[in-house]
Amino acid sequence: MNKTILSLAVAASVLGLAVPALAADVKLGILGDLTGPIESLAPPIVAGAQLAFDHVNAQGGLLDGGKIVTVTGDSACDPSVAGPAADKLVNTDQVTAMVGAFCTGATIGAATAAAIPGNVVMISPSASAPALTTLDDKDLVFRTTPSDAFQGVKLADLLTSKGIKDVALTYVNNDYGKGLADVFAEQFVKNGGTVSANIAHEDGKADYRAELGQLAA
Repeated sequence: MNKTILSLAVAASVLGLAVPALAADVKLGILGDLTGPIESLAPPIVAGAQLAFDHVNAQGGLLDGGKIVTVTGDSACDPSVAGPAADKLVNTDQVTAMVGAFCTGATIGAATAAAIPGNVVMISPSASAPALTTLDDKDLVFRTTPSDAFQGVKLADLLTSKGIKDVALTYVNNDYGKGLADVFAEQFVKNGGTVSANIAHEDGKADYRAELGQLAA
C-alpha cells in the first residue's frame, strides 16, 4: 500500500513538472489626482503610465508571459481622499504596486493609510516636498522627481548668481508651495540675500490684488 501511494506521489510530481505554470497577470494601481487643484495635469501623467504598461503587454508581457492589468484611483491632491482611494487599491483590488499619487500630501496620505501597512510599493512621478524624504516608509515609497530640498536650493543659488539680493516671495498655500518656499528662503538668506516678504496665497482666487499690494510694498 505504501509503495503504491509513493508511486502515485512521484507520478503526480513528474506530471506537475511537465505541465508549464499558467502565466500570472500582475495588477498595478495608478493613483492620480484626477480631481482637485491639479486635475488638468493628471490625465497626461495617467496616460503616460498606461502607455508604458501597454508597451510591456504588447511585447509579450512579463517574464512568465503574464500581462499588466491596471486599476485607476483618484487621490484628488488631498490626503483625506487619497487614503481611502489607496485602501481600495490595496485591499479590494489587491494591486502589487502603485504609480502615484502626484501631490506630496496625497502621496503621504495614501502611503500611511494603505500602502505601507499593506506592504505595497508606491512610486510618485511628481511628489517633491522634502517631507517625503523623512517618511517612515519601510523602503516602500519612491519618487522620480527631484526633492524641493534640491530644487529650492538651486533656485536660490541661481538668483544669487544673477546678483539679486532682495526678493518678495509668494507661494501657493499647499504642501508643495510651502515646502519649496521654505527651502528657497532658507538658502537665499544663507547666501546673503534678504526675503522682504514671504506670503502664502490660496489657489484659484479670482483676485490677488491684496497679495500683490503686500508684495509691492
